[in-house]
Amino acid sequence: MSFRLTEVSGMVSYTLFRVGDQLFAYRTEDIIETVRVERIFPVPKAPPYLRGVVNLRNRVVPVIDASLLLWNRSEDSDTAVIVEVSGEPVCLLVSKVVGITEVAEENVKPREEVELGDVREEFVEGVFEKNGDVVFLLSLTEVLKKRGKEGRERSSRIRKEDQREESSESREGFVVFSLGNEWFALPVKEVREIVDFPERFSAVPQAPDYVEGIFLLRNEEVVLVSLRKLLSVPSDKQERRAIVTRVGRATVGMAVDEVKEIRWIDTGGVASLGEKNVLVLDGGNRLALILKLRDLFREEEIGDLVEENFEEEKEEDVNMKSFVSFRVGSVDMAVPIEKVREVIEIEEVTPLPGAPPYVKGMFNLRNSVIAVISLPDRLGIEGAEDSNRVVVLEGVPAGFTVSKLRGILRVKEENIQPVEEVTELEEKLLEGVIRAEEGNIVFVLDTDRVVREEDVKLLEERTGDGEG
Repeated sequence: MSFRLTEVSGMVSYTLFRVGDQLFAYRTEDIIETVRVERIFPVPKAPPYLRGVVNLRNRVVPVIDASLLLWNRSEDSDTAVIVEVSGEPVCLLVSKVVGITEVAEENVKPREEVELGDVREEFVEGVFEKNGDVVFLLSLTEVLKKRGKEGRERSSRIRKEDQREESSESREGFVVFSLGNEWFALPVKEVREIVDFPERFSAVPQAPDYVEGIFLLRNEEVVLVSLRKLLSVPSDKQERRAIVTRVGRATVGMAVDEVKEIRWIDTGGVASLGEKNVLVLDGGNRLALILKLRDLFREEEIGDLVEENFEEEKEEDVNMKSFVSFRVGSVDMAVPIEKVREVIEIEEVTPLPGAPPYVKGMFNLRNSVIAVISLPDRLGIEGAEDSNRVVVLEGVPAGFTVSKLRGILRVKEENIQPVEEVTELEEKLLEGVIRAEEGNIVFVLDTDRVVREEDVKLLEERTGDGEG
């Protein structure tokens, strides 16, 4: 239901709705529509009244619980009024939409002249009567006051740019994944993104036996390949993920059991076994065979299965950004791939005396001491289990635990919104919101704020690694 009415001869049109037992009103010209919301994505570190965000026709919109906002008590409802506040859409959960009425401007009393009861006065701008009922005229400008975009200064804990460039030149990134009980690796530079195993795909007649079919990814045809069949690896586990890459003129999704780690390896971390190269992980306790795409597929077999416009594909790549994505509890999150040093599993954490509760401790990563931050604790996400999987950050001796590694996510720039356009946060630990596939929402972490400078200083004091 959409509303667009205008004022006529001194009369103002208002839309009426109930929050609990109380009637409220909002100018009809500032109401976009009423909807029923089904899937709300909770926002870490958000004020209590912010239930989360929704993806409303490819726009991320904050969802405000009107009852929590006005009285600090929650009321279950899926009825929402989409209102416009300072030019931005806001989803307001209410008990019931009552209807539309017109009121003469002189009949609206300022809030100072009436008794508001226990309603928070900063959200009421006036009062009028309707059939003997008191109606509060709602104002949401106080809710969505935008923070000015703050200038970012590099922290003293960040390495110098020449050191970072020198480090990156001597290392290569790999995505490590499993098939059955075996581990394999693929260079990050050859991975476009990592997605869930497709629920639907179409079989291709007369295709090689390792080709499961074709599925659509952002309207692009992707050839789904079974690496189990291709490599003759036995496995009774469920294929959960698909690593998307390019093979000649085709886009290929390689089905794998699980994405284990993302590692940036120094040249000494790659060993040769005959004609094959392997990653040496965990001090030699684990080996991952490095796959070479040119040896896996015959381009002519794959390329004939799809048709595409290469110029459009090339142009799309320019406007894409890559992220390492993961899950914290039930919340999907991501970090720009250039800010990630590696993603690994650790066995033992040494406590860091005097550290905040969210700092689990520290561990030694190839002669570097790394502080381990519990991301569920840092973000205040209740019910989220910590794990031993750690995202180690580039340029800072710290990493954070995540519940599950999702892999690599590639997103068009227009599908990324600054967090300031969505909501005001109690502590700004997010820097953006991604509109992902199938209506999903992924929050982008601001790593410079997740890792506090005082936490790094404490690590340096305890380990004697300060720069003096």
